Amino acid sequence: MKKIKGNKYNDVIKATSLFGGVQVLNVIINVVRTKLVALLIGPEGVGLHSIYNETRELIHSTSNLGLDVSGVRGISAAYETLQSLSDEEERKAACARVTQEVTLLRSWVLLLALLGVLICVIFAKPLSWFTFDDYEHTWGYVLLAPAVGFSTINCGEMAVLKGLRKLKNLATLSLLHVVIGLVVCVPIFYFMGLEGVIPALLAVTFLWMCITCAFGYSAEKPRFVFSANHLQGGSKMLTVGFTFVLTGIITHGVLLLINAYLNKSESITLVGLYNSAYTLTMTYSAMVFAAVDTDYFPRLSGVINNTDERDNTLLKQLDVMLMLVTPLFICMMITMPFLVPLFLSGEFSAIVPMAQVATIGLLCRAIYLPHAYVSLAAGDNKLFLFINTVGALDILLVLVGYEMGGLLGMGIALTVQNFLDMLLVIAISKWHYGITVGTSRNISMAVCGALVCAAYAVSLLLDGWQYWLCGIVLTLISLSYSYKLYHK
Repeated sequence: MKKIKGNKYNDVIKATSLFGGVQVLNVIINVVRTKLVALLIGPEGVGLHSIYNETRELIHSTSNLGLDVSGVRGISAAYETLQSLSDEEERKAACARVTQEVTLLRSWVLLLALLGVLICVIFAKPLSWFTFDDYEHTWGYVLLAPAVGFSTINCGEMAVLKGLRKLKNLATLSLLHVVIGLVVCVPIFYFMGLEGVIPALLAVTFLWMCITCAFGYSAEKPRFVFSANHLQGGSKMLTVGFTFVLTGIITHGVLLLINAYLNKSESITLVGLYNSAYTLTMTYSAMVFAAVDTDYFPRLSGVINNTDERDNTLLKQLDVMLMLVTPLFICMMITMPFLVPLFLSGEFSAIVPMAQVATIGLLCRAIYLPHAYVSLAAGDNKLFLFINTVGALDILLVLVGYEMGGLLGMGIALTVQNFLDMLLVIAISKWHYGITVGTSRNISMAVCGALVCAAYAVSLLLDGWQYWLCGIVLTLISLSYSYKLYHK
């Protein structure tokens, strides 16, 4: 195994536990919300909600021109300068600069929010035909339009808080957004059923916007300037954000295409089943993967120009990922027949085989993420766009899987997709950045993969007490192996 400086993982594990802890609360609340929503509107309602919500995300991620990411940079740079100054006059000038950057971002965000609303209204009819193969849902998309604008303003204020380093506010908002989703959606679906899908989306995004604006405006008073001279100052910000726009268009466009295809080929119920299985596997695993965004990426960015430190940071993160996720994913796979009715309802039992096989792909995802962030940290935007484009396009394998094997075929396709993405970023890390993981670590990845595959074999071949006994044994073996890796 390639030697890691200090060979200690405590710092990474602590960070993963810290940021993962916030995600645990989010996941628990989301589980409750998903359970209640599934009981109230069933697979058909979940499918309808998925199509409308994915359309909102597609238009929002297109019309905001990436300002929710690129806008952070200008504010953060100005704020960093302010923090480094001690002279009173210089601090006043720096404060004015911070205010100017925030005003510039907010002015552009408001204009782009209106643009998103117009796009949704103008394209309501073709969107209805594309997603439902009819024009009966045209007015649904017209009514959805304000939710696009609310989402853009919400992301703009989140960018302001990130730039001003209001980390406690961001953590609080993260929890409040999930709570709002629970307390708003459940009553609406209870009283309105399927008719409540669009009202729920409107209410949730509106309240998200209001509460985020309250936090953002308390950090920096609201001010908007729409003069041409002032808005021209955002040209660099818009240019930087273009990469993220393309990534968002491709990602959400492909997801919407999958939902639309499943809806037209089969039914809205199938869309609900697929998205529920996807949520159980890909989304809930985010409580571990969250550390990649919140802790690992900033650390990697700070040492990206130091080859040894860069490699050391990546390999430590990779080791910790393997230690944490292998026992977790084996446990998830074995308990899936119990988790589906617990988190959803008996109507969703058909997704168990799909969710179990898709869990194999999560291990590939855990290996993929530490490598994938290298290009972004290094500022290689074109390479980052290429990686994300491939990742977005090869998820279309899900449609091939559906045609060949229904829900189970889609689960297999998700695993194949994650495996291919993993191979791609490992190859890029090796040939473009000169990063190698070493023979011992390759063996570790193979052992973890074998354990997860063994758990899937148990789910296929055994039942009753033998199923649970072998599942427990495999979980204990994986825990022992993770413990061995930690002390190696």
